[in-house]
Amino acid sequence: MSVVHHQNPAKPEWATMPIRLDPSLADRKQSFELVQDGEVVSYRIDRRGAVIRRTLEKSGLPVSIALAARSFRGVAARAMENGEGEITVTLELHHEDPTMSVPLLVASDLYDVAADWRGWSELYRLPMLMVEADGSVTALEDTLGQVRRNDPIERRASAHRGRRPRFLARRKPGGLGLRLMVQGQEIIARD
Repeated sequence: MSVVHHQNPAKPEWATMPIRLDPSLADRKQSFELVQDGEVVSYRIDRRGAVIRRTLEKSGLPVSIALAARSFRGVAARAMENGEGEITVTLELHHEDPTMSVPLLVASDLYDVAADWRGWSELYRLPMLMVEADGSVTALEDTLGQVRRNDPIERRASAHRGRRPRFLARRKPGGLGLRLMVQGQEIIARD
């Protein structure tokens, strides 16, 4: 089981803002801006990955960081409960560096979360991850046990695998049931 402890197990700052990027619209570039720790951070997401734009604190220089889909560890879901008992679920492209994680969804409807979680995971071919209350990150397949972890059992090996099935081998190549007859005179040029 692979478990990595996240730097900040608390609720992310962006988890209070409504966000929803649709995985079915990944052919188009989807972008949004958030304020994190007093700085404006813009995100652009498409089929290839994400681009994060921010300004460096000390120098004030704008920086764009392009991250390919394979640079993320997975699509992580995090469930948080507020004081009133309402549950908020977030989805993010999870990166080892928390500042490089990209928010995808903040919702209270679990049906939206499940569909989008699967959609982003399949689009980027990344595992589905769970962020626990203590900040540890676990792959969803590890929590399911051995349900989907084994490869399918191979079928019986046969020496005749490349041959046609018996009922097809017995069939003669057929025609359309028509016979074409051409009649005419033969013309041969002779000296």
